[in-house]
Formats: sequence, C-alpha cells, structure tokens
Amino acid sequence: MMLSWTFAASLLDEIARLLRAMEKHRYLREVDHRLHFSVDVAMNDKPSFAAHASKFAALCKREPELDRRSRDPRLWRSATVEEIIEVLTAFWGPSDAAEPRRERLLDTFKDVGLEIPEHLPFESDPERPPFPELILLDWSLIAVDQLDPEKHAGALAALEGEPDEYKPSEPVYQEGPAISIVELCDGAPFGILAEDFSLWSEGPYAYADYVFRGVSKAAKLEDPPIGLRDEAPEQEAPAPAGAEYE
Repeated sequence: MMLSWTFAASLLDEIARLLRAMEKHRYLREVDHRLHFSVDVAMNDKPSFAAHASKFAALCKREPELDRRSRDPRLWRSATVEEIIEVLTAFWGPSDAAEPRRERLLDTFKDVGLEIPEHLPFESDPERPPFPELILLDWSLIAVDQLDPEKHAGALAALEGEPDEYKPSEPVYQEGPAISIVELCDGAPFGILAEDFSLWSEGPYAYADYVFRGVSKAAKLEDPPIGLRDEAPEQEAPAPAGAEYE
C-alpha cells in the first residue's frame, strides 16, 4: 500500500530542489519519469519539446491506428528530471508564455477528444487516479536485503523494530502526485501550490521515512516531511450528556 509524505515545498524552486535531491541519494535503485505527448505539443515553443512533438506526429502517421485517447504506453515518453522541472516551471511560473501553453494543452485535449477531469487541483482520488496523467514521477529504492551494512547503515538502523510486515527482497517503489491537466493548468496560481508537495511510497515505512527525511534535508527544505506516523492521533469526541445511562 502506498502512503503519502507531505514536504515543506510549495514554491517552484523548493519543488525543483526536492525532485533533484530524489535523484541523488545513495538508496536510489532506478528512476522512470514520463511525459504525455500532449505536454510536448503544449511546450512546442521550446525547441527540445518541439522535436519530441514532431517525432510523435511522425509516429501517428506511421501508426494511424494509435488511439491518442487510450492508455497506450507509446503516448508517454521517457523524461529527465530537468525536463520535468522545465515543464512545471513553464506552466506554474510567472512567465507570460504560461497562458499560451495552457491554451495549447486545452486545445490538444479538445482535438483528441480527451475529457478534462473534474477534481480540484491535487485532490483526485488516490485509489482512482485521473486520466490521463501528464507527468509520471517514479523512483525505486534498493531492496532491504541488498542494503550495504556500511554504506546504508542509517536506513538499516531505522528499520530496527519496524512493526509493519514487508518483503525484504523486493524494491520499494515511490511516486509523485497525480498531475493531470487540472494540476498543470490550475495547480499553482502565481507559482505557489495551494498545499505543500507530496510524494508517495510503499513500505516498509521506516525505510521510506528515513530516505524522505534525508532528501528533504539535502533539498534544504525548511522542515522535515510529515508522514502518517507524524500526524497527531485524532481525539475521540466526548460522549453526549447522559450517554453513559443509555
């Protein structure tokens, strides 16, 4: 099961530092980020993105059966963290070019026949992610039984006494928030997120928490991330008067 951690990052530069730090820590096993073709089309004022948009247009001519409304993996391409940051900056930054990019993205959705999700920014149901997600952020951590006792001593110490069951031989998968057209177009008015940025992780909790805290520190964020075990337990509501006699 995936759990979320909230980071002290709501400004573009804070999010950029966080994403870069996620690529550099010693527990990282693999990175797999992807961009939807519609993002390249919307970003075609940038030469590198325009080149990818042209490649995709050529693919559509070669493969006329390709449904641009589908979940076909060919609709997404591999992307670097710097490309992801450039996209977020292009849509969420104060530049005058941001609005034309949003309009091109909306026009692409209309031309293709893609529906625009109805959730508020960053409030989609985590059990039913919006479709299509335009930016996919995915990382995996080294499996617990492959951690080096010296190089990875911090995480191994954090795992001592971990109460949750987990499979030590399996990598730990982590991912970014669901970013659809709603988040890209309306998620950061004036370049500031309405709520702090969140990342998700599988268990074991102590392992993910240790890595996220290290990443937050490396990104020079003001406060450590907040996970499920950091949240104050809910107080039980007092029983109504006379309830003890019912």
